[in-house]
Amino acid sequence: MDSAADAPWEKCARRAIPAVSEDLLRISAEDGRIRLVRAQHAAAERRAEQIAGHVDQAAVLADLGLDTGVVGAERWADALSSAVSARSREQVAGAVDLALRG
Repeated sequence: MDSAADAPWEKCARRAIPAVSEDLLRISAEDGRIRLVRAQHAAAERRAEQIAGHVDQAAVLADLGLDTGVVGAERWADALSSAVSARSREQVAGAVDLALRG
């Protein structure tokens, strides 16, 4: 049986840990104490970047009603990361569209 720890999103979460650690150290150096919500947000952004390679661009863009064509891996990761703070489907579409066109 396959282990749940071998799922792509779990591997991506583990790969995100060093980047999250760096983010948290940088934020604490700049702002002092880190609010839990800020730490969670940083972790979610880094996980989104790591999992981007496993996400079907065409399917997501079609589902969001966006027609931006295929983009490079780095831009796609940035687009998914930028959508982390969105609170609605429309905000996700707007954040992804802006990141891919910007």
